[in-house]
Amino acid sequence: RERQQALYRTPCHKTFTLFHQIRSSLFQKKYKMVAISKPALPRMGLGMAALGRPGYINLDRTDIFGNDGTRSVETMQTQANHVMDKLFSISTGDTHPRRRPWLDCARSYGKSEKFVGDYLRSNNITPEDVYVSSKWGYTYVADWNVQLDAGEPHEVKDHSVENFLKQVEETAEHLGEYVDLYQIHSATFESGVLTDPRVHEALNKCRQERGWSLGLSVSSPQQGDILREAMKL
Repeated sequence: RERQQALYRTPCHKTFTLFHQIRSSLFQKKYKMVAISKPALPRMGLGMAALGRPGYINLDRTDIFGNDGTRSVETMQTQANHVMDKLFSISTGDTHPRRRPWLDCARSYGKSEKFVGDYLRSNNITPEDVYVSSKWGYTYVADWNVQLDAGEPHEVKDHSVENFLKQVEETAEHLGEYVDLYQIHSATFESGVLTDPRVHEALNKCRQERGWSLGLSVSSPQQGDILREAMKL
């Protein structure tokens, strides 16, 4: 039971969703963007990081997913489907917007976007019956390996406009019509994402053309300062 509960967590608990929680959303003032009315954020959701890739930081993964050699894409997708089945089973019949199932993905969460997109479509779940968020800015580079050589990263951070343009298309391919919220993954001062006008323009275009809400997640000791700086944009 404790292990099952560990898989259920508030997605990106450090996420500050500017569009929903502040009347003036990210980039709205600068680009005179027209606000899109959407329901409030659900209260809790399922983060897909531990379900979308074979190696992650959770304890006791071997007990749940088997040893390194048995965590094939198919096995992990089946496990992810079981957890999503549970999420939707406890949400069935509840039409309140804040109690809709919430699934949170990221480009760096392995195949999380594919797993979620496949699940929603195969179960004929409409975009109105689920809340889906994802994040761009990190690239998963572990090639479905659980263990890498010492010092080798499982993901690489890149907040450039070139990476955004690449990853937004990848997200659209897998999740497309389901995306409600698209976030900068772990915004920091060092990444330059808060001061890059090309990124801001690309995000603005994404929001206008796709209708996705925008936000960011933070993870450094400077979280408060980063959020205050983002609110100035």
